[in-house]
Amino acid sequence: MKTMQRPKVISPGFFGSVIAADSRRTVFDFHNEVLIAKQAHIDFLFIGDSITEMWDTETYFGGKGNRIVNRGIGGDMTPYMLKRFDADCVQLKPKYAIMKIGINNLWTLDAPVKEERKEQTKLLAEVVSDIAEMVRKAKDGGIIPVVCSLLPTNIETNMQTVIRNELVLKINEQLKELVRNENIPFVNYHPHLTELDGKTLRQELADDGLHPHVLGYDIMAEVLREELERQNITI
Repeated sequence: MKTMQRPKVISPGFFGSVIAADSRRTVFDFHNEVLIAKQAHIDFLFIGDSITEMWDTETYFGGKGNRIVNRGIGGDMTPYMLKRFDADCVQLKPKYAIMKIGINNLWTLDAPVKEERKEQTKLLAEVVSDIAEMVRKAKDGGIIPVVCSLLPTNIETNMQTVIRNELVLKINEQLKELVRNENIPFVNYHPHLTELDGKTLRQELADDGLHPHVLGYDIMAEVLREELERQNITI
């Protein structure tokens, strides 16, 4: 049997012994090689953190003949998603990249020593600038980026939840400005998932105050579909 020549595949390698993005690296490298070797057409690529990883995107969106690929990694943060973006998105050449990332950057607010907590202004700048760079990479690669809002949280035992949720609102406002300037779609899940205060995740949508279960994903899927339809994109 004739052996095919393996394609040249981008891999970012490993980032460190305790970096969340490393947890899926080997699997993604194997899968990426197959997609490239078989010249697979990808309609929508979802990329982000655990909320993306745990979303069964194929069940929600694969029924209309779309090829869906999920490149979410639990615990991922914007600096590491930026480092893996060429490997897990650009080289795969999806038509659309659905990007939702940033909440894990904000866990530094929980550092037990106050001096170890990163300043909110620096966190905001980090998240927005990293996402802006990924938007540029996607557009340069002929991919249409779809930027999604950060979600609210509701962790009752966490003393930083109020501060975090305020920062989430500020980041989302900056992301709105980014997408206006870039003329790309923005999917704002946030207001559809909050309590009446407009800041806190509705308690019935997540068991842990962070990760949506099926009721939360149902809302997110509807919001995503409606926003993309407004852009004449069918998912």
